[in-house]
Amino acid sequence: MDRQYQYYAIVTAAFPSEEEPALVSRRWIDQDGVVHAESFTDDLVWEPEDVLSRIESGESAAEARPITEEAGLRFEAIQYARVHMFDPVDGKYEYFKLIELGRTVLAIRTWISPQGYDLEETHTSSGWQRSHVRSKLERDSMGGDLIPITQEEAEQL
Repeated sequence: MDRQYQYYAIVTAAFPSEEEPALVSRRWIDQDGVVHAESFTDDLVWEPEDVLSRIESGESAAEARPITEEAGLRFEAIQYARVHMFDPVDGKYEYFKLIELGRTVLAIRTWISPQGYDLEETHTSSGWQRSHVRSKLERDSMGGDLIPITQEEAEQL
């Protein structure tokens, strides 16, 4: 049986437009009659979430407006663009390892965003996460030296 989804644009004061909402959620009913709700997240997947029930109970100031499936799918493209808006234009990063007291502590990658921001991320067990290692080194609130490495080396650390 194909799932029948009902899509909702979640609009807020910061994102008041159904065309570019803060979030898109959807509901569907399984073969046992259980209602499921999910939202398209920053991880670019549909995940279970209770935003619709929080709006309906008054816990959230956001508003849920019914939209078409096409509008819901269009939001996936909007969310993809939001998530990747600071990615390097050329797709290239510079990689470094932080050496502290003679041992490698972590790996970072740096780049200049399309908006001109000098950004970085630290490699963690769950992937690359935004960080501020270089600014901490510059302010002397963190010790160590950054040594250039390859992407492969960074992802092995």
